[in-house]
Amino acid sequence: MNSPVEERLRAALAEAGATIDPETLRPLPAPARRRTWMDARLLVVGAAATAGVAATAVGLSLGSGDDQIAVAEQARIEPGKADMTIIMCSTSALVVKEPRCGGRDATAAQVSAVERAVRGLSQVEAAYTVDQQRAYDDFRADFAHNLPMLDAVKAADLPVSIRLTLKQGANHREVETSLRALPGIGGVTENTATEEVLESRSEMLVNVFLCGKGSPLPSCGGERKPDGSMVVKEGKAATSAQKNALKKLIDGMPEVKSYTFEDQQAAYDNFKRAFVSNKTLMKSTKVSDMPESFRVVLKQGSDWAAPVATLRRQPGVASVFYVPCQKDTMLALSRYGVHSPEDKVCSPGS
Repeated sequence: MNSPVEERLRAALAEAGATIDPETLRPLPAPARRRTWMDARLLVVGAAATAGVAATAVGLSLGSGDDQIAVAEQARIEPGKADMTIIMCSTSALVVKEPRCGGRDATAAQVSAVERAVRGLSQVEAAYTVDQQRAYDDFRADFAHNLPMLDAVKAADLPVSIRLTLKQGANHREVETSLRALPGIGGVTENTATEEVLESRSEMLVNVFLCGKGSPLPSCGGERKPDGSMVVKEGKAATSAQKNALKKLIDGMPEVKSYTFEDQQAAYDNFKRAFVSNKTLMKSTKVSDMPESFRVVLKQGSDWAAPVATLRRQPGVASVFYVPCQKDTMLALSRYGVHSPEDKVCSPGS
């Protein structure tokens, strides 16, 4: 079973993949990586000597006294270069809650145990443990363009994480399965699929996703348990009348340049073309996972906030995303394990 952070990221990928023009996606060539495992300390020397990559000694302060660890020197893995990221348990309000974490932060002992387990996996090439301050520095660099997000997220909001690079030909699903049950892990995100989405072109696009049968979203009449672990009430799918009303509403919006409607099959076909090389993602995604949507392109320079706010209030609408904001949300979730509501990701006029 996927963790809440993985479910949320997969849903975001499904939404984004359903609305991406596959012609805008560049295929990501498999990196030419060494096929033999090397101790991380040796990678420090090799990287510094051949590529000018600075070696960093990371000190994790996860508590006080005995509950502190200093990680051995590791070759730094940039957030955009990791194949996978292990998100450790965190009590931060911005981290998607994983029931097995029991409402507690990962301990130093648990982080050390995960590090040892990672280095014992033959398919892992390198690992880099990221404490809160290092994560915050990277977070600020990634979102320097997004001041509202920087204001909303502090160093204490970010979980400890471990970035991984995998050997060429590695089976991502096997690596995930090997790690998933370890104590202290809140989730494992596969960064490759998300980075593919982020390579797509940026435009003034608003994705209006419609309610599907059984949706747990409150906007569709659904409901989850307070801890988010189980759906206690299933929502209803958007009706034909609601879809027609939305079409009429969009037709009358002065900010709209053009729009198209995408049903589940069309969304899935588009998704398959966009992620044909990602077998793990394709295997876990079905036609029924794809939301129906209106793809609304706004006129250049128009205010996106007014139409987004109006569309969110309409019956039959599950969620509405302004694409530049959605991309930042996905990046924050995939790389750092934090979920920022869209109203904190960017503000009108940004």
